[in-house]
Amino acid sequence: MRILLINNFDEQNRLGGVEHYLHELIQYSRKNNPNLIFKWFGKQKIKTNWFEKIYNKTITQEIIKEINTFQPDVIHCFSIGAPVTPHFMKYAKQKGIPIVYSFRDYYYICPKNYMITDTNEVIKHHESGLTCILHHTPKKNILFDTLLHFKQSYHKKVIKKHIDYFITPSDNLTQFAKTHFKKPGKTLANPILFGQNQNSNSEGNYILFVGRLVPEKGVLTLLKAFENISKQLPNEKLWIVGDGIQKEELENFTKNNNIENVTFLGNKNREELQEIYLNSKFSVVPSEYLEAYGNVILESLSFGKTVITSDLVGIKNEIEENHVGLTYAFQSQKSLEENIIKLLTNPDLKSELEQHIPNYLATKTFENHFSELQKVYENLSRRNS
Repeated sequence: MRILLINNFDEQNRLGGVEHYLHELIQYSRKNNPNLIFKWFGKQKIKTNWFEKIYNKTITQEIIKEINTFQPDVIHCFSIGAPVTPHFMKYAKQKGIPIVYSFRDYYYICPKNYMITDTNEVIKHHESGLTCILHHTPKKNILFDTLLHFKQSYHKKVIKKHIDYFITPSDNLTQFAKTHFKKPGKTLANPILFGQNQNSNSEGNYILFVGRLVPEKGVLTLLKAFENISKQLPNEKLWIVGDGIQKEELENFTKNNNIENVTFLGNKNREELQEIYLNSKFSVVPSEYLEAYGNVILESLSFGKTVITSDLVGIKNEIEENHVGLTYAFQSQKSLEENIIKLLTNPDLKSELEQHIPNYLATKTFENHFSELQKVYENLSRRNS
C-alpha cells in the first residue's frame, strides 16, 4: 500500500512535533512493515504572499504531479495551510483516492488557534466568525484577523468537502472535528518519539522547560513563579530549552529581576535533548492556550521524569487518571508555585508519580500507534476499491 503524506514542510525542515513524527513514522515503517510505503511531500520553509496563502497554484500543481507519479492508495494530510493549500484534494477525489486528515491543533476550529477568549475563558463552542474576530485571542488587528478568518474558512470548506476520515490526538479535539466537519474519525493518541529510558539520575539537577519561547507557552508565568521559589529554595535551578519571538523579553525579565540559576539553552537537537531530560528533576509545561496533546510531556515521561502541566494540555486527563504528574489551573502563578514546591520538597510524592510512568507508557508505543494507523489506511483503501 502506498501512502502519500502531505505537510507544509519537508523532511529537511523538521521544525516541530509534526515533522519529527513523520520522520519517525517513515523510519518505523521501513524497519517493520516494508509493504506500507510512505512518500512525504512538503516544502522548505518559504515565505508566501497573501494570495499564495489562500491558493498556492504552483505547489498545488506540484502535488498533482506527485499524485500522478507516486500513485498513492491513500493520501494522509497533516499541517497544511501555507505554503501548501488544500486545493489538490479536488484532483485526488477525482482520481478516487481517499483522504485522511490528521488535525494536530485547533486551527481549523478557530483560526486564532488558542481556543481562549479575551476574558480568559476556554472556548466550548465555535460558531460565530464575528465573535472570533473581535473576542478570541490572540488579537492583532481587525484587518489581519478578518483576512485570517477568511483564509481559514475557505480552506475549511475545501477540506470538509473532500476528506473521507480524520484523526486527532485527543478526545476534546475529536468532538470539535466531528461537529465542524461531519465526517467519521477517531482519537489516536500520539506515540512516544523517544525510546523509554529509565536509567536516569533519579534526583536530577534542574527543573526543565522545553518548547517554543512564545507568549502562549506560559514561560513568563513560569519565570515569575520561579522568582518566588528561588527566595525559599535558592539552590534550585531552571533550564529553558527552545527559541522564539519572546526569548529577549524573557531574558530581560530574568536579568532585570535578578533571578539567579535560570539558564537559556536555545534550541537543541534530539541527542542533546535526551541528555537534558535524563538529568532533569521534572518538566514544567505551563501552556496558556488549548493544546491538542502535549508531546513534550511524553518526552519527559519517557525518561522517567514526572511533569507539572497546566490544565489546557490535551493529555491532562491521562496525566490525572494515570497519576504520572500534577496539573494546575492555567495562568495561576500561585498554583504553579505550589506544585513546583510540592515536588521539590516531597520526594515521596515525586517517587510515587514516577513509579506509575512505565505502565502508562506501555500504552503509548509506536507499535500500537502504527497498528491502529494501518487499520485506518486499510479500511479507507477497501472502501474505495
